[in-house]
Amino acid sequence: MQARRRPHRHAAFSAAFIAVHGRQLRAGQVRGAGFGRSGPRLARPRLQGGLPVLSPAAPPAVKSYNLEAFVLRMRPLGEADRIVTLFSRERGKGHAVAKGVRKPHSKFGARLDFFSRVQLSLHTGRSLDVITAAQTVTSSWESVIDPERFGAASYVGEIVDALCEPDLAVEDLYDTVCQFQQGLCDKQADPELLIAAFDLRLLQALGLTPELDACARCGTGLGNRPLAGGRAVLSAHAGGLLCRTCSLQLTESERYADERSGVFSVKAAEFKALRALREAILGDAASLTSAAAGCSASSLHRATRPFIEYQLGRRSKSLTVAGNQQHALRAPKAG
Repeated sequence: MQARRRPHRHAAFSAAFIAVHGRQLRAGQVRGAGFGRSGPRLARPRLQGGLPVLSPAAPPAVKSYNLEAFVLRMRPLGEADRIVTLFSRERGKGHAVAKGVRKPHSKFGARLDFFSRVQLSLHTGRSLDVITAAQTVTSSWESVIDPERFGAASYVGEIVDALCEPDLAVEDLYDTVCQFQQGLCDKQADPELLIAAFDLRLLQALGLTPELDACARCGTGLGNRPLAGGRAVLSAHAGGLLCRTCSLQLTESERYADERSGVFSVKAAEFKALRALREAILGDAASLTSAAAGCSASSLHRATRPFIEYQLGRRSKSLTVAGNQQHALRAPKAG
């Protein structure tokens, strides 16, 4: 006669695991990653006296939600979909799928323009959330037609995407992007001056503000003293201003190791304008012009750009492309 097989010692444990989490799976309470975050893991049931103890079911998860965000980037997915990179006040940077937006008769494809501020309805998905509705709040389409302003918007989208962590809200930075979009739509505002002011505000929101009131190395306060030689010495690697003593103590490797982190100097008027730009209102062209105090926008941007690229660890692709286009337009045509 055939011997009777003994049940596996983990059979009771497996049955309890399936009973608990099978109920949760049917209710949709255990799901995959949503707006840049992963869902809860399946926990093993507790044992008491060798027997499993069933825990009460978790509350149902929210399937749909509304979100106001900026469109920073769009990538094709399949034949008709797009992966959209969003930046919102509540959730920070994240990615979502817009299905069918590349079709000619898409119901909201035209509203998901680059650098537009939109009100979205999203549905939680397994890996990426799905955009189900979109409504335009403010659009920059008329402004980004201009190549110089499009380059400025591309630059902001690039550095916000690169320097912000997914699913980490930075409310101050979101307000700064709103002001930048408002300034970009103002034809009186200089795009390059807007970028210089945005660089300082972005670094401030991320806790990486360049030190412009004291030496970044020794902490000696500058106050209202005149600058030695009429110039200020700055270093992206040191994190801001360097006093005369610290700048003279730099070794050759520290001074010229990398052009993004090397030491550079600015005029006293430009240094004063940089300190004023930290408090300027990006959406007000008059405020930016007053803070610049007669300095050229290109000189101020050359002073803020090393601090951004030092954090990026590379050159900005948007500024490189824009610079190549401007060089091509200025070059004399053959023949």
